[in-house]
Amino acid sequence: MVLFQKISVILMMLVIFVFPDQVQADKRDSVALVMKSLASPFFSTMAEGAQNYAKEHGIALDMFGVEQETDVDHQINIIANLISLRYGAIILAPTHSEKLIPICKKALDAGIAVITLDTHLDSATMAKAGISIPFIGTDNRIGGQMVGNYLKNRLNGKGRILAIGGYPGVENGIARIEGFIDAITQNSEIEIVASENANWRTDEALAVVSRLITKHGKIDAIFCANDFMALGALQAVDLLGLSSEIFITGYDNLESVRTEMRNGRIVATIEQHPELMGQYGVEAALNSMHGEPVALERSTPVDLITYESFGKKVTLSVSNLSNAFFATLSQHASKTATLFGIELAIKDAQDQDSRQLLDITSSSDESSNLLIINPTNAETIGPGIAYAVSLGIPVITVDRKVAVATVLSHIASDNTEGGKIAARYMAELLIGEGNVFEIEGIPGTSAAHERGAGFNSELGKYSTIEVVHRESADFNRETAKAVMLRSLPKYPNLNGIFAHNDAMLLGAVDAYQEAGKRPPRVLIGFDASSEAREAVKKGIISGTIAQQPDTMGKLAIETAVKFFRGEDIPREITVDLTLITH
Repeated sequence: MVLFQKISVILMMLVIFVFPDQVQADKRDSVALVMKSLASPFFSTMAEGAQNYAKEHGIALDMFGVEQETDVDHQINIIANLISLRYGAIILAPTHSEKLIPICKKALDAGIAVITLDTHLDSATMAKAGISIPFIGTDNRIGGQMVGNYLKNRLNGKGRILAIGGYPGVENGIARIEGFIDAITQNSEIEIVASENANWRTDEALAVVSRLITKHGKIDAIFCANDFMALGALQAVDLLGLSSEIFITGYDNLESVRTEMRNGRIVATIEQHPELMGQYGVEAALNSMHGEPVALERSTPVDLITYESFGKKVTLSVSNLSNAFFATLSQHASKTATLFGIELAIKDAQDQDSRQLLDITSSSDESSNLLIINPTNAETIGPGIAYAVSLGIPVITVDRKVAVATVLSHIASDNTEGGKIAARYMAELLIGEGNVFEIEGIPGTSAAHERGAGFNSELGKYSTIEVVHRESADFNRETAKAVMLRSLPKYPNLNGIFAHNDAMLLGAVDAYQEAGKRPPRVLIGFDASSEAREAVKKGIISGTIAQQPDTMGKLAIETAVKFFRGEDIPREITVDLTLITH
C-alpha cells in the first residue's frame, strides 16, 4: 500500500506539472509509460513491474497517467506532448479502444515505437489507419469464461444473472462480458436478466445494481467486469438486505475484494498479473527501439481466484531446503499460496525420515486442511501419509512418490524419461562408446530409482558404452565429491559421468579440481539449477535435465485450490522436461 501511495504521488505530480522546463528536449533514449488511472492499485502494480525491469536493464523510464479511466482527452494530450519530446517509445494502457488510434498513428509516423497494454486498440480502425500496434495483456474473454464456468457450477446450471460492464467502447470490458455470457449460458438453464455498463466505478455500480434488482426481482449472481464495480454491487445487495443470497464476482484481484472474499461476501475474481504486463511492455519497447522484431500479441496469464481457498491451512513438507531445487519449489509454492489466500507452512525435513514423519503427524494433529509432501524416502514416509489420510486430510506428493499410501495426486517430472534423455545425450557425445560413472541419489527415493532405471535401460542399447561403477551420494554435493575422490584411483580413464542431480555432478567436478585432474569429457546432471546452467554456459559440464521446480511448486498449490473448490483432481500430473546444453 505504501508503494502504491508513493507511485500515485509521483504520477499525480507528472499530471499536474506535465513536462517541466528542465525536461530534456530530446528523449529518444527514454521510454514513456502512460497509464489509465492513478487511483487503481492494478495500474500501480503494472508500474512497479515496468520500473523493476527498467531498473534491472538500465532503461530510462518516465511514467504518466490520468485520474479517471474515462479521461480520454487528457491521455491524448499527454501522448501529444511525448511526441513533441521525441521519446523513443510509448507504452500505453488505452482509455478507449478507438479514440486513441489517431494520436498513436501520429507517434508511429514520428518514428516512435508504440506498445499497448491491458486494452486492445480496435483492429478494424487500426487497419483503416494503416497501422498495427503490438499488444500485451490477458485474454479477457478467457478470464470472463473462467468466471462464467465457475458460477455455472456453483448454481448447478440454473439461475438469474446480472452482468455489469465497464466503459462503452473499451475492448477489455466488452471481451470479459462476452466471455462470461458465452460460458455461463452454454449447456445451462441460466438467464442473463440484464447487462448494463457502470463505467468501471463503484458508485455507478451501486446505482445500476440497486435499480436492476428492484426492477427484476430475484437475482442469483452478479458478474462485474472489474473489482471496483463488484464492490459497488456488494454495497447494493447489502442495502437491499440480500448479501447472503447473491453470488458476486469481480475481475482484477484487488486487495479490497480479497478482503471481502476472506469473509465469503465476494466469491471470485480474476488475477491478470499486471506486473508482467509492465515488465513485458518495457521489454518490447526496448526491442522495438533497437530495431528487433516484436510480436503483435503477447499474453499474460490469468488465474481464477475464489473464496474457497482463503484461510485454508496447508503444510508443505520438503525433503531438504538446502537443496536449490527444493528451495525453488518451495518459493514458488509460497508465492502461489499467497495469491490464492492459502496459509502455507513450510517444514524442512533436512533429509531425515524421522523428522519428516514428525512434521507430518504434528501437522495432521494441528488441523492442516491439506498436506503437500516431498518425501525423503518412498518406503518409510508411507505410514505418516497413511496417518494423515486416516484423519481425512488429503495429501499431494511432489517430485518423489511414496510406495504405500493413497494420495490425492502426485506431481512430478517423468524421471524415467529424464534418465533416458540423459542416456541418449551421453551416447551422442561419446559417439557410441566409452566408460561411464553413475552417481546415484538417495536409495529408496522414487527420483533416484526412476532416473537410474531410465538411464540404464536406454544406455543398454549401446553395447560399447559401459557403466563401470554406480555409487550413491545421497543427492549431496560434498558426499559426491568424497565418492569421486575415493574412486579416482580405481577409475582413472572415465569418459562420462551421469549424476542424478546437479549438486552431485558439481561435487564430482570439485573432486577433479581438488585432485588436479581433468574431468571426463561428458558430464550430465539433472535439475537445471542456476549454478548448473551457468556451468553449461561456461562449458564446465555438458548438460543438465531441466524439470521445472517452479512449476511443480505452483502446480502443487493450484491442485490444492482445485480440491478446495470441489473439482476433480487427476491422480498424476506430469511436468515437462527439457535438456539444457551449450
